Amino acid sequence: MPSLTQLVALAANVGLTLAQTAVTVNVGSPLQQIDGFGVSQAFGRANEFKNLASGPRTQGLDYLFSTTTGAGLTIIRNRIGSGGSGDSILPTSPGSPSGTPSYVWDGVDAGQVWFSQSAMSYGVKTIYADAWSAPGFMKTNGDQGNGGWLCGVTGKTCSSGDWRQAYANFLVQYVKYYKQAGITITHLGFLNEPDWV
Repeated sequence: MPSLTQLVALAANVGLTLAQTAVTVNVGSPLQQIDGFGVSQAFGRANEFKNLASGPRTQGLDYLFSTTTGAGLTIIRNRIGSGGSGDSILPTSPGSPSGTPSYVWDGVDAGQVWFSQSAMSYGVKTIYADAWSAPGFMKTNGDQGNGGWLCGVTGKTCSSGDWRQAYANFLVQYVKYYKQAGITITHLGFLNEPDWV
């Protein structure tokens, strides 16, 4: 077993080695394009942020988006809800893929509309909307979580039919609602962590 003296010496050498590590950035040799860095306030966090007192709320926004006093983040990632009433713009099944959907929009989207507009006031132009999953009634397992596949994708069928076009329409409607609020969704994702939802 090493002695305390040996451990201290080892720790000192590791610290010295780390302090002497040099990092060289060669901007003339790009290996990956980075379009920016961002933040998400999904799952109601945007509402919590919005409901802060004015001073801490403004300070928090400054910390995130100000290019002089904060991180200068340039991307917002919003969650497209799929979990039913209060979480999704299509809380109930239209009965079939060709049925008329009854979209519901509260203009708030769990605070994400406010958060996006606030970020835009700092110059943020990239708004990425990402669906965690299709609504459960569009999937092979009937659940927005716990795996499953979108009904109609290659090799996956459902007795209710092929929901691919209905799901595309659902995503487009979400983008339209944001446009009505003066927010341009610049990037749209149709799934998140596909092995899990």
